[in-house]
Amino acid sequence: MELKKKRFYAFVVDFIVVTGIMYLLTILFYPLALLLNIFSIYSYWLPLLGVITILYFSYLEYHGGTPGKRMMGLRVISQDGELRWQQAVIRNLSRILWFPLILDVILGRLRNRLRILDAIANTRVVSAEKNEQTPTPRQP
Repeated sequence: MELKKKRFYAFVVDFIVVTGIMYLLTILFYPLALLLNIFSIYSYWLPLLGVITILYFSYLEYHGGTPGKRMMGLRVISQDGELRWQQAVIRNLSRILWFPLILDVILGRLRNRLRILDAIANTRVVSAEKNEQTPTPRQP
């Protein structure tokens, strides 16, 4: 399967996981909101989604890969050597909301890359089996 398709399928899996996390948080906070009549807490759900998304992708990519990338046999590597946490955060900034991600892909296409933030972070996504010389994932 071609790399772009694998990346897309990996993103779909990860999108489902992040959606599940948000769904669980909603279910867990609902009784509290109902009991204390603080439904205004849900006005913070969109910023919370952005924070959870950035943390999810950045943390897991820095530690070897998200569930979607692992399922598709992909990993994020640094073109400078070992992947740094700053690179993982930078390459995932556009995932906060859909519009920045679409803009990231469009600008990346203009530079013959899939995403512009991969170019800025100096990272790329590769098939894990093609990249055996990469160090093993960090343990938390």
